[in-house]
Amino acid sequence: MVDRIVFYDGECGFCNKVVQFILQHETKEELLFCSLQSEFAIEFLRKRGHDAKLLNTLYFSDGEKVYRKSSAALKIVPFLTTKFQFLRVFWVLPAFLRNFFYDIIAFFRKKIMTNSCSLEKRNSTRFIA
Repeated sequence: MVDRIVFYDGECGFCNKVVQFILQHETKEELLFCSLQSEFAIEFLRKRGHDAKLLNTLYFSDGEKVYRKSSAALKIVPFLTTKFQFLRVFWVLPAFLRNFFYDIIAFFRKKIMTNSCSLEKRNSTRFIA
């Protein structure tokens, strides 16, 4: 089995809500989650030419390639329930345009939601420390 991993800012309330959303709307329990602050994420991403210190960036590894920002978010969509599949339409937009909007949300993410919670304790089998 290929490990599909979502890397997110573990200290960001907005990012934690996104992970909670994914957990609630997955069709199957196929995704793993890892905080960008973890040693695993730092080493995993470094070996693949990415910087885990960029905490405003969502990463998704499908086992072969690492995607970032809006591409990472769109790569997660197929794992969600049917009612969210319409989001795939955003692939038609060029990455620079998708990432422009992604960057705006990423810039304001800590103002959008300030509270953070520890997701790892509730779903310990799904999180990589």
